[in-house]
Amino acid sequence: MSNSTIRQNYYRHPVYDKMVDEWGLFNTYVDFFVFAASVGYAMTDMTTVEGYENSEYAGEGETQGEMLWMHLSNKQTYRAVAASIAYQHTGDAEALVDPEIQLEILARYAKAGVEQLEREFGNAPGNPRDGLISFIENEHPRSNNQRDDILNEIVESFDQKMIGE
Repeated sequence: MSNSTIRQNYYRHPVYDKMVDEWGLFNTYVDFFVFAASVGYAMTDMTTVEGYENSEYAGEGETQGEMLWMHLSNKQTYRAVAASIAYQHTGDAEALVDPEIQLEILARYAKAGVEQLEREFGNAPGNPRDGLISFIENEHPRSNNQRDDILNEIVESFDQKMIGE
């Protein structure tokens, strides 16, 4: 299968519409998907994420969205985030270069992240831009974090030949 046709269903919670369309805090659903996956990774244990049934992290009916790898693959940072989270989740080097593994794992963490973000901002009476900034600042440790170190190493050493163009 060509990398451009790889796709993964994801749980498209109504907070996607709020964050992107209503409040304009993210430019695209792809941007919010990667952000939600990052929040999920930072705030949820691996056992919880691994325990999701397919219908939970992939959504069903009106809560099912579809993420195409080609939308992530044109942004180096998103590819690095996907590879980093997938590798940390699996411990398997294959996850660094397999977009199918990366998308499934991102979808799992995005489900966890979107639920956290819904609890934080879902009932906000207006645009929660300042609250989102405070949330990021409060949740992101200022010290050297092992996850940050790993992500930086991957970004710096990414070999374009391994991930394909």
